[in-house]
Amino acid sequence: MELNNPLKVSITPHREFLAADTPNQKLFIMLKLRPSKEVANSRPNTAVSILIDTSGSMYEIVSGNPQPTGNILSIDGNQYREVTGGKSKIDIVIESLNNLIDSGLLNQQDKVCLIQFDDRASILIPLTPATQKQDLKNSIARLKEFSGGTCMGRGMEEALEILQKQSMTSKRAIIFTDGQTFDEFECQELAKKFSENSIPITALGIGEYNEDLLINLGDTTAGRVVHIVEKEAKGTQIPVDKVPQTIFAEYQSTIEEVINNLAMSVKTVKGVELIRITKVYPEQAEFPLLQQPYHIGSARGNDETIFILEFDVDSRASSRVRIAQLGLTYDVPAQNRRGELPPQNIVVQFLAGQGATATVDQEVMGYVQQRNISTIVDEATRLAETNPELAEQKMETARRLTVKIGNQDMLESLNEGIIELRKTRKISSSTRKTVKMGAKGKTVKMSTTDLAEGLSDDKIREITGT
Repeated sequence: MELNNPLKVSITPHREFLAADTPNQKLFIMLKLRPSKEVANSRPNTAVSILIDTSGSMYEIVSGNPQPTGNILSIDGNQYREVTGGKSKIDIVIESLNNLIDSGLLNQQDKVCLIQFDDRASILIPLTPATQKQDLKNSIARLKEFSGGTCMGRGMEEALEILQKQSMTSKRAIIFTDGQTFDEFECQELAKKFSENSIPITALGIGEYNEDLLINLGDTTAGRVVHIVEKEAKGTQIPVDKVPQTIFAEYQSTIEEVINNLAMSVKTVKGVELIRITKVYPEQAEFPLLQQPYHIGSARGNDETIFILEFDVDSRASSRVRIAQLGLTYDVPAQNRRGELPPQNIVVQFLAGQGATATVDQEVMGYVQQRNISTIVDEATRLAETNPELAEQKMETARRLTVKIGNQDMLESLNEGIIELRKTRKISSSTRKTVKMGAKGKTVKMSTTDLAEGLSDDKIREITGT
């Protein structure tokens, strides 16, 4: 099924038939969205709030060739050895933001807001046209005026207040943090409001931050998470000296989001339950099923955005029936209009016997397998402290799936995790962040290869954890 402009939509089940008179079956629906050529070539206005952690630990030197001066500095109750010749985290952030302003990527229609947060939060500059370079650079330079603890939620409140007022605009919040925040629950609750207002969060973490919180922010808002390391980067890690390019790439992604404010409604018949909605390409995000419509983010131009819907299906007699109905609304910012996908019926044929249900759609199951890697990795990292042998087995399962899929960066990260488990019988904080956040990063586009060839119902249940 495909629709004309401005958004082409296709719906594909993982198999054409389900077995009749069989309880507890799975149905996976692949939803592909692709903007029309006209919309893909348009350029929406953008509004981006950049939130920078200015806590005391941001002054830690992380690159260059620092030399000690012999002086001791006291910041927020902690003592640090003063050095020269190196770059601190806050220095790298300032360099990154200045590079973005000077890049030529942004124009008069692009607006930037800068917010700092530590114990408190303040707006250093409200949404300002990116062409007002000196005003923006003056506000960036002020980042060094602050120091304190870490209360990310206060910065998020300021960003939400600003961005939710913007309509028919591609919006994003970029958060850079290096530590544990004191208000995790408030951050999670605020993320739900970001989602309702179609504001994805890109969270860049370095140091001893809580990766589960950043993953929650990324999942809830259809955003992205990035693990930054101070030394040589491996796999899905980003080296600290590449932060400028990373922030630049996130702004580029915002410009490419030509369809946004996607909201999905799903109605099911009795005996059918929607249990998961996952964005599987070009990045992965697991959406909380809180209330309808479900806010599922944006669609980029010149590529597909792909989701997997997972249903539990109870026993049915031999018949052809509608088990669900799907609707979709969205904004087209460059055309200043709202679009709608008319209700689409998901119809399934239930057949007696198992033979007719053996064939599965290989592309759909490839995305289901890719989606499940993050679930397996989460289980492995939770088990590492109490049952390292089982944790290693699960990590190896994730590695085998990653080999099939061909995600080389993720494979390198998983290999590091497995080697560490074998040597130390535990997973370090940095490796845990790498594998968990890496599983939520860039995903690989599937094709109709033999990824799912010969998958039985039992094998599908094993792979999907059901």
